[in-house]
Amino acid sequence: MILQNWQQWPERIALEWSDGSLSYADLHSAVQRAACWLSTQSCSRIALLADNCADWVICDLACRQANKLLVPIPPYFSVAQREHLLEQAGIELILTDQPGVFYIDVASASPFSQLTALQRPNTATPQIPKGTGKVTFTSGSTGNPKGVCLNNGSQHIVAQSLNDALKFSHIRHQCLLPLATLLENIAGIYAPLLSGGTVVLNRAKELGFTGARLTDPAAMLSAIGVAQPESLILVPELLMLLVSAITTGWQPPASLKFIAVGGGYVAPGTIAAARAAGLPVFQGYGLSECVSVNTLNVPDADRIDTVGSALGHNQLFVKNGELLVSGQIFLGYLNQPASFYPTHVCTGDLVAEADGFYTVAGRKKNLMITSLGRNISPEWIEGELMAGGLFSQVLVVGEARAECGALLTPRNAAVSTADIEQYIARVNTTLPEYAHIRVWRTLTDISAATDLFTANGKLKRAEALTHFEPLITDMYTSATV
Repeated sequence: MILQNWQQWPERIALEWSDGSLSYADLHSAVQRAACWLSTQSCSRIALLADNCADWVICDLACRQANKLLVPIPPYFSVAQREHLLEQAGIELILTDQPGVFYIDVASASPFSQLTALQRPNTATPQIPKGTGKVTFTSGSTGNPKGVCLNNGSQHIVAQSLNDALKFSHIRHQCLLPLATLLENIAGIYAPLLSGGTVVLNRAKELGFTGARLTDPAAMLSAIGVAQPESLILVPELLMLLVSAITTGWQPPASLKFIAVGGGYVAPGTIAAARAAGLPVFQGYGLSECVSVNTLNVPDADRIDTVGSALGHNQLFVKNGELLVSGQIFLGYLNQPASFYPTHVCTGDLVAEADGFYTVAGRKKNLMITSLGRNISPEWIEGELMAGGLFSQVLVVGEARAECGALLTPRNAAVSTADIEQYIARVNTTLPEYAHIRVWRTLTDISAATDLFTANGKLKRAEALTHFEPLITDMYTSATV
């Protein structure tokens, strides 16, 4: 139970938001009431769609206590993805602060102040591995998103493992990612609550988000300044935002002790620049199938060019260059019985290990083989190109070509060709010759082609390569001429 130690600090603030807070005693009581109500509901599978708020946390914890299967709905899912989730999981009850998006009129009273309970007619009986307490859906890099089935006990173990590694007591953590994001759910809610910490919640609008996109960076910077957090979880894009803001005069809170960054390759130069700017950034690595975090750099065990060492709740080993994980892992994919109860996870990530620290080169399926026979992970070069903050999007290409190329979207449309050339030349000096960027083209805005991105904003590489094939071919042809 996540709140098992609440009596040690009943008056401490557990949850805090812009105009309110809940002590541990109050949170425990709210969870008890919600769990009792859930126990009276004739349903076993519940979906949760809500902004980051206290009721989201209460609902999550109450479902654990009432032994109800919870399926968080990412707020950035499209209508089609949301309907796919509801159908695949056989959802019987929806708890939401956005009832109008579901076209369901059968509502009932609930103990939640901000969530409406919608009864969903359901005739499907999904295939779910025994022991599943939560189903987290992937962002859908190819096709429809998949439901990853997780055991509640495994999530608890991972949260405790993080606390054991970080050794922070009563941490003050601010959630910048949606709570439906498994990493924020486990590391941003469970871990702080297990240690008597305070979880600071901001709604998406307060953080400057519109859907999955950050449209008002100033709002996020302001929210961080007001919250004065000790810890944050960032994706690479948000890390670059903070570093860029510091260069233009923003002062990060002196309260910050630990910033975890993950969700994509981050070049060592980016970490170094962030630390030089006063941000205590540490990179980690994980997958939903591995119950989120597997490895993490921490202050007393840190190698800036790695994703850290294993946290201890999983066993990691490398086979033919690919990382395999056993231990606390998922129970299988929803409605895919052949995947149930795996003994290990083949991550699909190219990884090297040295002295207990792991380095991730990129996705195995993305590996490029040049016409000269060199195997190159494009994510590695993309991370180096992104490190300087000059570009908002980078797509490195070179499959079956003699040299690597790149499609680049500058953050500032006014940047000159000469500036880009000089920057690429500097980056090339840090790369082996076979990985040098020899040809490139700029694009006004890759993100304008919305079908090239997953629901949470990650570029779909295969689709992008197909979409830009004429431009890529012309880029190499012109270079040859």
